[in-house]
Amino acid sequence: MRILLIAALSFIMLTQASGSKALDLPYREFYPEVEVIELADLKSGYDKGDYLIVDVRAAAEYEAIHVKGAVNIQYSNSNFLNKLRNLASANPDKKIAVYCNGIVCIKCYKAAEDAMYEQIPQVYAFDVGILAWAKAYPADTVLNGKEIENPEQQLISESSFNQSCIDFDTFKKKAEAGNAVVIDARDPIQRKNKLPGLEKTLNIPIDKLVNNIIRKGHMKDKELLIFDQVGKQVNWLMYYLVASDYNNFYFLDGGATAVLKKQEYR
Repeated sequence: MRILLIAALSFIMLTQASGSKALDLPYREFYPEVEVIELADLKSGYDKGDYLIVDVRAAAEYEAIHVKGAVNIQYSNSNFLNKLRNLASANPDKKIAVYCNGIVCIKCYKAAEDAMYEQIPQVYAFDVGILAWAKAYPADTVLNGKEIENPEQQLISESSFNQSCIDFDTFKKKAEAGNAVVIDARDPIQRKNKLPGLEKTLNIPIDKLVNNIIRKGHMKDKELLIFDQVGKQVNWLMYYLVASDYNNFYFLDGGATAVLKKQEYR
């Protein structure tokens, strides 16, 4: 499986480099046993009350934005499967849809695959992710504790987010500055390999970064250089940074995966 994932990512990067359009959901074919559910189908089941929706991301991401009524069970938590099994047992008449940040985030696939191997029934991967849901169904999305009323105003635009993303060479050059702090915001299970050329990196997962640093206003005098696994978690981290008046921060475009050319879970 790991070799297939590496090959898939290499193919995606080659097609992007050659100007060809990559697959919309590049990892789906590498989890052929995982049952997936499409956006419209999930909304239909959601409206009928047929589904329980589980957000498998970090708590800080869930607090920033989530499907209205979704339960947060973090895939990185060692008790993930026990919690998911208890939820399924308590609701035997319900199907379960697990979601993450979508597209190149593989947490929902891993969560659904693990559930299948543990014989937890009727667990589906919603692999399009939370942003697609928010754009399609803003009234059924909670952003910063409130339902979205005007997505164009309330959601940070793609162009604004992209302006805060820089390539790896630029990231490394900025890291050499005296006031720069490099933060690895990946989950511990994703942090098997370090990024080359970054000698001084603080390992602070998203939840701790939000609660212990950003909400307390620490490091505002520094230039924050932050990277996650695939460049998706930092999208929601930006909401916390902006709300707390941070104005000197950059994200690694594509996250660690863009540099390491693979995603790994121990």
